[in-house]
Amino acid sequence: MLASAALAVVALPSAPARAQNSDLYARMQRVNSDLQTYQADVTVAIKLNTFPYLSPTLNGKAYYKRPDKNAVQFETVPALAGQLKKVVGQLEPPSDWNTLYDVTPNGDDGKIATFKLVRKKNGRIDHVDVKVDDKTATVSEMTYVYKDGGSIRFTNTYDQIGGNFVLKSQTGKVDVPHYNADVSSTFANYKLNVPVDDKVFAES
Repeated sequence: MLASAALAVVALPSAPARAQNSDLYARMQRVNSDLQTYQADVTVAIKLNTFPYLSPTLNGKAYYKRPDKNAVQFETVPALAGQLKKVVGQLEPPSDWNTLYDVTPNGDDGKIATFKLVRKKNGRIDHVDVKVDDKTATVSEMTYVYKDGGSIRFTNTYDQIGGNFVLKSQTGKVDVPHYNADVSSTFANYKLNVPVDDKVFAES
């Protein structure tokens, strides 16, 4: 079973930008702060722009468990299973960022704030460039930049369920060595704060 940017130009924020980021970051901490787990149905449409140029549509379930366990399990496992682990983006909530990442605010234009996240635990990802909507304090876009080259960008839209912002749909652009794809995902039938077996993540 399966689980599952260009480098941002870093500008030194002005004093007003730092103040905006500080206020926004405090509000971000309160988004989904009580959400411990979820599971949801997910449908993923993929258009491969590299060989074998397939356009599969996959159905499965997405899982999350605080602070940083994410998985997607598809109902069928295609031949490209290993590569398709990358096609759904599930970023940890901002209330856990300080535990998981070194966080640098990079500016705020009054509508969108940008942050750079560097994982404290070493891995394949060099950093994540994140855009946050000032109005809702939700992540509107995240770009994963890989150490070995390439990036994956996701753009998010949300529903609100029980006071939580949950993904409604997501578009993605995967551009990593030997693999380029456009991705469109939709999420439905959320179950929040339900038991999620750790085996879900071990099998992903």
